[in-house]
Amino acid sequence: MDFLKRLALLAVGAALVTAAEMAGAQGQPVKPATGLKLIPASDAALTAPLRNTHGKVKSIVGHTLTLDVGGRDMSFVMDENTDVLARDAGRVVRSAGGKSPTTSLVQSGDVASLAYRERDGAMRVSVIHVSGRNAIASR
Repeated sequence: MDFLKRLALLAVGAALVTAAEMAGAQGQPVKPATGLKLIPASDAALTAPLRNTHGKVKSIVGHTLTLDVGGRDMSFVMDENTDVLARDAGRVVRSAGGKSPTTSLVQSGDVASLAYRERDGAMRVSVIHVSGRNAIASR
């Protein structure tokens, strides 16, 4: 996965350089791109391995999710790049107008699998997959 990200960045860079050279070769001034902002990723972010774990959600406070993994508590940091896969997540997000806080999708007691990377001294969650709910639906 990391290799593909590097390859994609390389391809975008090569395309931009080629386009700039072609525009300059045709005697046209090269205009700076508008609306495009390249944010360099740190080497640590690109090389940090993706790790997985699963357990029971103990709590969610702010941007911190605590997971009980085999009797041991592990704390993870969530951010705007964290994806949540859960049953009925689409309905919840649509009813919230396109954005929904993670706490409406993941709750204490849920069984979840996490994919995370260790960056900047914290375990940052990439994906939360809720595989079991705390409450039993009434029928």
